[in-house]
Amino acid sequence: MSPTKFATVLFVALPAIAAAQRPLPELRIEPTAGGSIFYIKNNSPEALTAYLIELVDYPGSSYSLWQDETVAEPIPPKGEKRIQVANMTVGAVPDYVKMQAALYGGGTAAGIPEKVAQMLDRRRSMLETTRQLIGRIEKAQAEGTAKGEVVAGLRQWADTLQPAGKGNRNSQAAINQAAARGVISATAGRLDAQSPAESLTVLRGWERALGTSARAQ
Repeated sequence: MSPTKFATVLFVALPAIAAAQRPLPELRIEPTAGGSIFYIKNNSPEALTAYLIELVDYPGSSYSLWQDETVAEPIPPKGEKRIQVANMTVGAVPDYVKMQAALYGGGTAAGIPEKVAQMLDRRRSMLETTRQLIGRIEKAQAEGTAKGEVVAGLRQWADTLQPAGKGNRNSQAAINQAAARGVISATAGRLDAQSPAESLTVLRGWERALGTSARAQ
């Protein structure tokens, strides 16, 4: 595609994305003993599938919560979700805590464009990790590998994705790594308690949801 044609396509696409944007979810925060509570209200007509909450411009502290409801239960239109976290700062200074980005089930987005882009890349990493997990478990089944050995292997894999020192935790690589580690750890715990077939059913559901989200965007 020539630069002129690409510029024309981009020019046409950007207004369409802007028109499709939804409002950010409503965020309310309460302090509690030993932590804080987030209340996320979805005021959109579409299900809320992912969002980012951050502590913004507060001296000496940082905090971010990347939440992906695709691998849980999306928050329905007009629905609300309560999340308790261990961080006490966010409950003490709620004016500094902002909803930065959100993704909705219909493929629309809201918030700071750079944060939306980070969230989409994070979700692509989750999809890739989910597909790798499916491949590992299917291979183990085909080869007759003991479930305990598979679980141990997954936990070792998650351990290799631990953050290295005090690097830039807001880099895309660090964000994606943390997301992948979460998916792997959750799968190891589920596989330890359930059958491989049950674990695969969950993972394939995640794969469909994350894949649909990627195509919608």
